[in-house]
Amino acid sequence: GNGNADITTMIGLYPMQGAFLRALHQRLEAPLHSLFVENRVVDENGIDIKMLPTLPSNEDLQQLETIIRAELSLSDPREGGGDFSMTTMISECIVEIVERVCSLARGATSGASEDELLHTNNNNKSASTATEELLHDMKVAGVLATLTNHLRTLPDNTFVVPYRPAHSLQHEEAANMCQIALLPAVHEIDSMVKSELLNPLTNVLNKGIASEIAKMHRGAYMDHSSSDSNSYSNNDTQGSFVQDYLAPKYDDIATNILARLPGEYGGKVACTICTFSIYTFLTNASLIRPLGEMGRLRITQDLADLELTLEQLIFKGGGSTPLNQISGGKPYAELRAVRQMLFWGGLENKTLSSEQVSKAFFREVWVKDVRPSTAFHFLFTFAPALLSSPHHACRMNAEEYTGNLVKFDGSVDDGEAKAWMTTMNCCDAYQQRESIDGGVSIGDRRVPAILMIVGPELLRRRRY
Repeated sequence: GNGNADITTMIGLYPMQGAFLRALHQRLEAPLHSLFVENRVVDENGIDIKMLPTLPSNEDLQQLETIIRAELSLSDPREGGGDFSMTTMISECIVEIVERVCSLARGATSGASEDELLHTNNNNKSASTATEELLHDMKVAGVLATLTNHLRTLPDNTFVVPYRPAHSLQHEEAANMCQIALLPAVHEIDSMVKSELLNPLTNVLNKGIASEIAKMHRGAYMDHSSSDSNSYSNNDTQGSFVQDYLAPKYDDIATNILARLPGEYGGKVACTICTFSIYTFLTNASLIRPLGEMGRLRITQDLADLELTLEQLIFKGGGSTPLNQISGGKPYAELRAVRQMLFWGGLENKTLSSEQVSKAFFREVWVKDVRPSTAFHFLFTFAPALLSSPHHACRMNAEEYTGNLVKFDGSVDDGEAKAWMTTMNCCDAYQQRESIDGGVSIGDRRVPAILMIVGPELLRRRRY
């Protein structure tokens, strides 16, 4: 029957298809050998000296793009009678070639550890410059960013642009199918750049930022001028904490690091830094005890400065996402909510029971936007000194404790359950100490009970 004839035809065409694909692979692979060339240098004793590979020039990449486009144009609907299977078949071959390029690029990176990515300036600890290894890896990222741009414009440049101003639905359909078939190649490049360069770089930058933010615990928000000569508050000429410590750090990162990355990668790193910075700053600020009226005003001012500084970082880093939309808008919403939280007066009426205060607490508009841990820590600021601060209970400094709650990639969800366990342990220990206290310590004795009421509910709301 007719069906058998079709099958026979397919079987007959199969060897031809195989031969075509093999030839196609050979032609596409030809330019790859000149892309990432190993540099072999030998010293006078004949021993290899480790050198970074030579990276492809713009001409090399242009040549690769020209070859790919020439092969893809074989599936032009005008030439091939409108069968789109050819478009997909050649696109899939191109994806395999891009995977080869990614594997060559991975081999061409410096292989430096996180500690080898930045030079720290001995005179100015907050200033960092890129090492030779990092600069090399940034160039590898630049090569891959160029390749990604070629892949994104390839379908239109092959099927649509050559025929303008004529307009053909067949050509648009071919370009569309090609775009979809090439997506795995774009994802492959993105994930390789992320794992090999952006993640290690973000980790090391955020590590430095965490150390700067932790300096607020040296008395930046104390109400009275301390006699301690190391104390931050002693300096009468100071600007805000953010202006003194963080703004120069972010400026340094934008100028020396992000500006050297291709725009889309610089923007991604800037977004992760912003998420991490907001969460880390808020967690540190919420741990400050005692926190008086002057301290609250200073933190409020600093939150406004931080917002401004981070917006500039995104702009300089080449990011296009506004601060209030990064990570689904959650970090920014919490930044805004904490400004309101700082002036919560729910404990001023001493006649209210713990249950009544807790109910009023949940009616506050800012509660929904802060992480449970931020709310717990803030409540600790009102408590008697016998209720140990969470980081003291864990025998950690504030920087280490915050590092447990906010990861370098800006993720915070894993830390919330830990913060609640620590809070419960603190409340348990307080209950045992309370009997020996005899009611002499200052602070609101309702706080531990309020924490035990609001904690489980805050965590439940966070989950759903």
